[in-house]
Amino acid sequence: MALVLITGGSGLLGSWVTYYLVDRGKKVISFDLREANQDYLEDRRSAIVFFRGSVLEWSHLVQLFSNFPDIEGIIHTPAVMASPRYWNDPYAATFLNVVGTLNLLECARLFKIPKFLYVSSGAVYGETRDNPGELTHPVNPSDLYGASKASAEYLALQYGHHYGIDVRIVRPYFFFGPGLLPSEMTPVFRVLLGSLEGLEELVLESGRDQRLGFTYVKDTAWGTVLAYEKEHLRHRIFNIATSEVTSFPDLARLAQKYSDHPREVILGPGKLFPRGETLDITLAREELGFEPRYRMEEAVAEYARWVKRELQRRNRKRTVQEYER
Repeated sequence: MALVLITGGSGLLGSWVTYYLVDRGKKVISFDLREANQDYLEDRRSAIVFFRGSVLEWSHLVQLFSNFPDIEGIIHTPAVMASPRYWNDPYAATFLNVVGTLNLLECARLFKIPKFLYVSSGAVYGETRDNPGELTHPVNPSDLYGASKASAEYLALQYGHHYGIDVRIVRPYFFFGPGLLPSEMTPVFRVLLGSLEGLEELVLESGRDQRLGFTYVKDTAWGTVLAYEKEHLRHRIFNIATSEVTSFPDLARLAQKYSDHPREVILGPGKLFPRGETLDITLAREELGFEPRYRMEEAVAEYARWVKRELQRRNRKRTVQEYER
């Protein structure tokens, strides 16, 4: 059986892409620094091969591709997101985002992998007053994170052009959901969704006047799978987002509504991000048949149930570990 390699397979998006690919009859190699332990993958593990390694270590990559000669395609997800982690160590973050992608592209060339899907970001559009589209708005990043994603896009497209690799690119937008607790996500999600986890000190210096197309990770992953599987594409790049925009205060209120321990959220005036509210997904609708399945309240309610289960699961695990000591 042909295999699909998902780099960053234990991450939030990579794990859900794995979930949907297995559902569609694929066998997946999940390549990451740690093995996935998400509850939603438990009954799919027989179709998943976990391979531990780094996209920055050539020895790991050569061993991976040598061990699995039947890889049909690569879905490349690892990235340092736009967050304090990026701004505090821009060299390491940019190196991972760009060189990690370059390494996988070179592996695709050397090991003759025919298909490569790169997970980019809506950040490549930079500052826009409207909802940017793939065919109507230029790549014009306004920060270092966006520049790193744009750079990797250009590398992927040119590798495809020069070496005959079927390259596809998806541009997600502010996704969240089961797989990470609010405390494990970027500051904006930690604050806006922190009530679900009972977190304290939920404060953002600005954002009270901002609305964004926050996307449930299941929708992001589903769109990514459609972009990977679609045959005879007319275009190579697709925005994967939701058309529904939600204000920061409204998302915080939804988290409070579905929390057993709601917390106060303090948002300063103005906007936190100089970006369009969401991405234009017309192209993904028309060519991929992509349509977001989750409205925001439904997404938050489902995520709240997962957060509660996950906290209980982790508490049970800690209790067992303490007992075994």
